[in-house]
Amino acid sequence: MAGTAASSQWQLLRDVSRSYAHCFIFVSPAMREALCTLFLLALELEKALISEEMMIRLIRIQWWDDALSAGSTQHTHPLIRHINGLIEQGTITAETLDALCESWRTAAEDRDNLATAWQTSIACLASPILDIDNALVQTIGTQIYQSRIRQPVTALTPDDRHALKHSGEIKLLLSGLSYVAVRTSTHDNAHPDDDPLFIFRLCWHLMRS
Repeated sequence: MAGTAASSQWQLLRDVSRSYAHCFIFVSPAMREALCTLFLLALELEKALISEEMMIRLIRIQWWDDALSAGSTQHTHPLIRHINGLIEQGTITAETLDALCESWRTAAEDRDNLATAWQTSIACLASPILDIDNALVQTIGTQIYQSRIRQPVTALTPDDRHALKHSGEIKLLLSGLSYVAVRTSTHDNAHPDDDPLFIFRLCWHLMRS
């Protein structure tokens, strides 16, 4: 019996969160898989910090760091294989991934640094495409962090939205992720993943941005 085709990175992200995955449909197919891979990595690194024991958190982050540093595209973990493939292609640099793992290691030592880890993750996501204003990256990273711990999220300012207009293809992705963060923190609405109309709300938001 023939094996089934491997799921795309976008499909894997959709299994985690439909609303996050919807944001990635607005970038070109050529970049979508790479960007979904990097976002999935951030989610995995965040998952490594679930334990209340700092040593366990550090061991889990170190496992990811070691696996990525090995640079093998034959690794047993499919996400590691995809990421190391991106390094070989020149889509992302080993130095950028080192900085990413270091930011999550710092968060593992003290979870008060989670916001910084998410800021670094969004910077890593944006780095294959363009140089984007670091303050805006930090803002969107903070929004995602706040939404994931169910803190209130303040929408982007008009100045931030204007800055995004000059960020090329990634504009709609970052604007979408920001919108998901705001919607997630709004308790009087359904969570974006549970809202059957969310894709239409997202499109409307992006058309007006």
